[in-house]
Order: sequence, then C-alpha cells, then structure tokens
Amino acid sequence: MSAHLKLWAGIGLWATQALGHHILLHGSGIAQAEMMKEPNLTSEVPWLLAQTNPDCRPIAVEGGGEGGEGGEGSSGPAIPTMTLASEQQFQDPQIILDFVDQVVIPNYEQLATETQDLAAVVQAFVETPEQMKLEAARQAWFTARITWEESEAYAFGPAASLGLDADLDEWPLNEMDVVKVLESGDPLTPETIVELESGQKGFHAIGFLLFGVDNNKSLADFTPRDLEYLAAVTPVLADTAHELLKSWTEGVQSFPPYRDELVKAGESSNTYLTLQAAAEEIAQGILGLLDELGNVKIGEAFAEQNPFLLESRFAHHSLPEFEANLRSAQYAYSGGFRERQGRSLSEFVKSIDPALDTQIQTQFQQAAATLAEIPSPIEKSLCDPQARVKITTAQDQVLRIHDTFAQRVLPLFQQQ
Repeated sequence: MSAHLKLWAGIGLWATQALGHHILLHGSGIAQAEMMKEPNLTSEVPWLLAQTNPDCRPIAVEGGGEGGEGGEGSSGPAIPTMTLASEQQFQDPQIILDFVDQVVIPNYEQLATETQDLAAVVQAFVETPEQMKLEAARQAWFTARITWEESEAYAFGPAASLGLDADLDEWPLNEMDVVKVLESGDPLTPETIVELESGQKGFHAIGFLLFGVDNNKSLADFTPRDLEYLAAVTPVLADTAHELLKSWTEGVQSFPPYRDELVKAGESSNTYLTLQAAAEEIAQGILGLLDELGNVKIGEAFAEQNPFLLESRFAHHSLPEFEANLRSAQYAYSGGFRERQGRSLSEFVKSIDPALDTQIQTQFQQAAATLAEIPSPIEKSLCDPQARVKITTAQDQVLRIHDTFAQRVLPLFQQQ
C-alpha cells in the first residue's frame, strides 16, 4: 500500500444527497460522477403498458445498468418534518459498529468464499466436462448469487466508487457482448478478462456461459471456447469479490479500510462527520434497494412485459434474488447477516416509536410472503395473466416498505 493514503469522500447515497444532487457515482475514481439517467418507466400503469408487448417478446436491451446502489424509479413521497429532542437523536456507535462487523463484513466474507468455490468447481468442469460437474458449477453460481444479492442494501462506499459493484453485477446484460468475446479469437486469460467491460466479466456473463440464453444450454452445447472463457473469467470474479472484502477490512488502491469511515463516524471519519450521518447512510441504502427492487427489478420488467429486463434471466433465477434483496434490507435494518445479530436501527426506531418498528417488521413479512406467491420461475410467469395479480401485489408490498422508510424512518436520521 502506498505511504500516501487517499481519503474516502462523497461515495454514498448519504453523501450524494447531502450535496443536493441526485448523482450516481461509478467507475474507477471517486471524483467521477454523472447525472443519473431518468428511467424509461416510472409512473405508467403496468397493465396498460403490457399491451405494448402482448406476446411477452424478449426485447434486447442496450448496455447495462448497475445493480446495487439505489434504484431509479421513484423519488418517493415528500418527507414530512419530524423533530426529535436532542437526547432522542441518534448517537449510538454500537449500532454502526455492529452494522459493519455483524452485517457487511460477514456478508462479503461469505461472498469471497463462495466466488472462490465457484471458480474451483468451474475449473473442475472445464477440465472434465461432465453433467454432474456442470450441475455443481451451476449450483455454485446460484449460491454466490444469493449472497451477493443479500448484500445490495449496503452497496455504497467502495462497491460503488471503485466500480466493484459493476464488475460483479452489471445488468441487464446483452448476451451479444459476451458472444463478441467468444467470437473475437482473442486470448482468454484472467489477465485479458480484467481488461474487458464490466458486463463481460461479471456474474451475468458467467450465467450466460453456464445456462444459455434461456436456461436451455445442454452439456453438448459447450464449445472449447466457452470452457476457455469460463476458466478465465471465474477467477476474476473471485478476485473482485475479494477486493471488495479487502476494501472494507484492509484498504485497497491506497485507500484506507472503509470500515474505519463508518466506525469512526463523528470522530475521525472523513465521510461521516456525525454518527447520525452514518446511520442515515444505512437507511438510504435500504431505501435505495427497496426502490430498485420494487420499481426497477420487478416494475420495469413487468411494465414492459419483457423478460430481458429480469436480472438473472439466463438462469431463471430472478425471483430467488428478489427475495434475497428483501432479506438484504432486513439485515441492514435488523443488524445481523443471517444468523448473526447485533444492535440495530430497528432498536433505535423502536426506542422512538415502537409501533413504527412493529409496522416495518410486519411489512417485511408481508412482502416476503407475497414474493413467495409469485409462480417460479418469473421468467416464465412474467407475462402469464394468472400471475399478474401476484406480481403486482408483491411489488406493492415492497413499495409499501419503501414508503414507510421514506416517510417515517429516514427523517429520524435527518435531525438538525
């Protein structure tokens, strides 16, 4: 590491909104920013738009968005003014510490392990292409995908500013970008893969190679070039996941550990000058993911009746990932990844307004139940009239939590 450490600054939703601009940070430099593009669909009535694509035709998409930090589809309702007495305002460092050590880092540790496992089982498949080894590779991809999607409520900080989110998970992916690599004849090694565009080296490129365009790739369909690509790209994915973990625990690219920015909030942090600012970042992350899940991941694909807008369409795995996204928001709110448990935003909210905390917990349960009712895979049920009510009900439940957070939870962390 360089003796001259860079400083984290302006890298999260809290920071961007504090600047008074709706911006999306990305790419290789923390100073880079661009105005967020307006979404294609925001307020149209889904069942009317569905008529524009009555045959549920897959419609190719241009380029790729970036999953993770924030959605694009809703600015949410106006946030009412709420004033807490100074002694009630957020000032609990243990909640911030536990968010980092009981939620974020355990999640990223799991992701690093599982992407390494994915690389290993893919390598075994490449060396001996057999059906059993193909199934093992596909299962390893499922496992790592769930863990990644469970992290997206806190895809702020290095995930966004260093482009690690995009390198792992750029979507929607136009598979022709991967086909171009296959047909290029260029050498495929981890060193050459690193230089490719984000979409050509992330989870979804691997998903296309493993599952085919519609979860229909047989063992006989794999070409030597497919295997060469898989052997080279999966170690790169694992390295990116490890880089993400290190960015929080050790520091990367001459930046100090991002963990320090949060746990030293209100003390020596350059990003979070107060504990409340750190807590607001967590709340903004939850809010952004609920927005993205409800309005973009479910909403846009359903509104356009276009399976190509479903995030993990190659593997027919989008619905389990919606459920993982909801759990991500719950982990961030409840202060624990999977079986872990720490002090949480939930406890703070409960101390201010017990009924509000109960309402949020109930809404999470209702949203999970309605997502589970959507016929799986959603890649097949998206345009089924029999599934329409179940899909819109689940979407509504997700957006109901979003609205509760926007109107009643976020203001608790925006006290003057």
